[in-house]
Amino acid sequence: MKTLAFINLKGGTGKTVSAANVAHILAAVHHKKVLLVDADKQGNASRYFRRYGEQNGTAALLLGPELVDIAAATYPTEYKGLDIITSNMDLYSTDRELYEDSADTSGTLAAALARVRNDYDFCIIDNGPAVDMVTLNVLTAADDVLIPIRPDEFSFSGLLDLVEQVQAVREGANPGLTIRGAFFTHWQRREPFEAARRSLEDSGICPVFQTAINYNPKVSESTLEETPLCVFAPRSWAAIQYKKLTAEYLDLTDSDKRKEG
Repeated sequence: MKTLAFINLKGGTGKTVSAANVAHILAAVHHKKVLLVDADKQGNASRYFRRYGEQNGTAALLLGPELVDIAAATYPTEYKGLDIITSNMDLYSTDRELYEDSADTSGTLAAALARVRNDYDFCIIDNGPAVDMVTLNVLTAADDVLIPIRPDEFSFSGLLDLVEQVQAVREGANPGLTIRGAFFTHWQRREPFEAARRSLEDSGICPVFQTAINYNPKVSESTLEETPLCVFAPRSWAAIQYKKLTAEYLDLTDSDKRKEG
């Protein structure tokens, strides 16, 4: 099972929409078995797939992995091959309890996911915009990090902080953690946006995906309808670009496998 985390320490960059749609595309288009983990306190990925509620989910797994079996915290979505571990506001208090725990709890999520590694091809994690114990658990559990980024200065400053956090985790609990790359959201074909891309590419901070997700009202409409883009608006540029982004990611990981072979 390949575990991929969508993270940016700044809000409003499209983490949840990106995680949810890549998860759905992997299942619906590439016929993979996918587990989506909602690790955001707002629970928006859970809402997107109409599974938000008071049920056991990420918070329960982080607080009592020996009491809550991961299978009991996993729920099917309406879409074949796609399951979800949900989140809700309980994750606020969970993060506080993890922080106050004297034991090292950074590997709790990784240990839980290890129990189902043979049941799924991919695990996609939607993370909240914070440096906290939940984020530390996500980074410790992940193989790859994808960073949705808006082409503005505020997102760039948050990117540097995230890269430092990833490096710290890689030097400690998870040496296999890889920043697979950043990709632009809310994109428009205008010179300031192109300049932002060139600036990020030239900086060497992290790899940059060729695929960018254009600004498209269908994205916000799909969240209101709680329906993935490939179902809600399959011919929209947003749906097409998320398919291209997913394919680009798969090509990169397949390339890595060929090099290892």
